[in-house]
Amino acid sequence: MFLHLTKIWLRGGRWVVMMAGLVLFAWCFLKASQNLQDSGSNIPEEERVYLNAAIDTRRDLTPDFSKSVSQPLNDWLPHRTDGVVRPLWPWLAAWSIDADHAKADGRLKAEDQRVLRSAKQCLAGLSLGFLLMLGLAAARTFSIPAALLTILTIGFGVLLPSASVFSPDVLFQLLFLLTWVCCVAALKRNSLWLYGVIGFFSALANLTLPTATSLVLVFIFVSTLRWLWGMIVAHWSHERGTSLWVWRNHWLGMIVLVVCHFITTGPMLAHSKEKLGDAAPFFWRWFEDDTELQRWTATHQTRESLQAVPADQLPSYANYTASHAPEAMKERLSQGGLKMIKSVLQLPWSFDSLPHERGVFVIVLASILILLTVIVWFVAPRAAHAGQALHPETAPLVLFTVLAFVACTLDFGWDMSVLTWGSRHLALYPPLVLSLLWASESLVHRARRRKMRLPVFVMYETVLWALCVLAFMRVIAVLQPAPFTA
Repeated sequence: MFLHLTKIWLRGGRWVVMMAGLVLFAWCFLKASQNLQDSGSNIPEEERVYLNAAIDTRRDLTPDFSKSVSQPLNDWLPHRTDGVVRPLWPWLAAWSIDADHAKADGRLKAEDQRVLRSAKQCLAGLSLGFLLMLGLAAARTFSIPAALLTILTIGFGVLLPSASVFSPDVLFQLLFLLTWVCCVAALKRNSLWLYGVIGFFSALANLTLPTATSLVLVFIFVSTLRWLWGMIVAHWSHERGTSLWVWRNHWLGMIVLVVCHFITTGPMLAHSKEKLGDAAPFFWRWFEDDTELQRWTATHQTRESLQAVPADQLPSYANYTASHAPEAMKERLSQGGLKMIKSVLQLPWSFDSLPHERGVFVIVLASILILLTVIVWFVAPRAAHAGQALHPETAPLVLFTVLAFVACTLDFGWDMSVLTWGSRHLALYPPLVLSLLWASESLVHRARRRKMRLPVFVMYETVLWALCVLAFMRVIAVLQPAPFTA
């Protein structure tokens, strides 16, 4: 009986369950997004800033080629920035703005409400489309509960609340995740086109919010270590391994990555150099809080005003280190990192917040991964051939994942005292969940190939289904008109 049910499941039953789960997920996501998109009569200051940036960008969408071609084309591309507000989101939102749209003030006008409603619907649709494709892609490799859990945690934990605000947070979170996935793929098999995609996606992320650069720098560091090890092995060992990572591709791939990145960000860098006198202005990183930042940027928005500031008073890394003790910098870094962890994992847990406590799923998935690692390492039969062994690039992948989480946590945490609005920091949660599930599924696949006993797999999928049920309970809570408490 069990073998008969297994055959039905493998022949197509799993896809029936997956498609039913995706349909239910899509309906819940759309319903919940509609409930969260109700706007009041006033517009928050952060949304007003982005709306006015979109209104300023609107005139760039009708270029005049009567006198030249290159300059109007360059102005048509996303380029307007003041260092903090990046150009991609205002550029996309500008397509739904009329040419005579007036600047927004504190109260919402009818045309403002139309733009905000349209933009939030687009963000919800983009999020849902991405999640459905992610679910289908995950179902090809993961088990069904793992694929469903991926989209449930990412969708209702991060993308849904971010899509209810007129901000670039959703775009940044999606682009950050895509960059992360491409980095992992390039560490497994470094085809040259992957380097170009990493450069392109990271550039789009930097055009959306500051910044995905720390993630790319970690990838460059780890892949360079992998290149060094590959070169040593190639010269000192005559045995051919099973790795698909070609060390000779590394430096050419780095060139492709850098070229694709700077071609994409070129218009913004040129505009910033012309307007602010600096192609990559990071003045905002060296303030203590957002009030000080807003006060300073209100009077320093042009090249001339910035050049009038004495060099020893200009916000910069050199001046910051000169005026702050190392202990103060370490405290800001540690406090920011701690605040970042608490925000991403939704600590402390109250079990009455919506859509759910993100950290619960992370802790359970991390525990599953640790337990599976112990089982595969100490209990499962030894690998008899390459197909039963761990992936040959496991060490670089683990190193990249750990370093990327640490670097991005500290990087985002440093900025949290200044960039107090939005949910940019939640961009770290989707890669965290996906990495834990990806690693667990990889270990399960290896254990199956080593003829591990069936109860281990049954218990594994039972726990994942239980997490899916917990996630759906929180989804139901989102759809309730009254507050939900567990």
